[in-house]
Amino acid sequence: MPDNYTDDSSQSAPATPRQRARRAFLLRLLPVAVFSAVGATLATAAFKFLRPRDPQADDEASWTTVAPVSELTAAQPVARKVFVERDAGWTRTREERLVFVLAGDEHRVVSAVCTHEGCEVAWRAQAGDFFCPCHDSVFDARGRRVSGPAQRDLEALPTRIEQGHLQVQYKSFVEDSDGRA
Repeated sequence: MPDNYTDDSSQSAPATPRQRARRAFLLRLLPVAVFSAVGATLATAAFKFLRPRDPQADDEASWTTVAPVSELTAAQPVARKVFVERDAGWTRTREERLVFVLAGDEHRVVSAVCTHEGCEVAWRAQAGDFFCPCHDSVFDARGRRVSGPAQRDLEALPTRIEQGHLQVQYKSFVEDSDGRA
């Protein structure tokens, strides 16, 4: 620092009219910028949450590939995992779900979600049935209810074959079988 430098802020020159105008402008601009940013954020959230949905576009997007048809020749149900996109408010998550491709040429697919409380059923090869470990519901090899507290069969899912691959449409009603999300 040079020897002739002094920091005497009490002797600073008064602000010029131009400097005062600039400060006044910036002081007015700050609240406008803050409120604009908050308003834009709220408007974006409201638009994403309240926008009308196109059911046909949602139906097309919700088809997911289960497996190539050539791999589905087993004599008993085959467990496969599918990835499902789920909307919750304005967020979209990708979740893994288990489905069973039933034996036979019709390529029926049932959800692994028990229709009683939403637990995941398991295929018991020795017994030849689906079993829910939560409350002991039993379903036959076609997904029909046999016994237990479940009052309905396992949910059959819409299927289609596209370019040699079995696809399934996993809807939210499967996850919400007893009224819970």
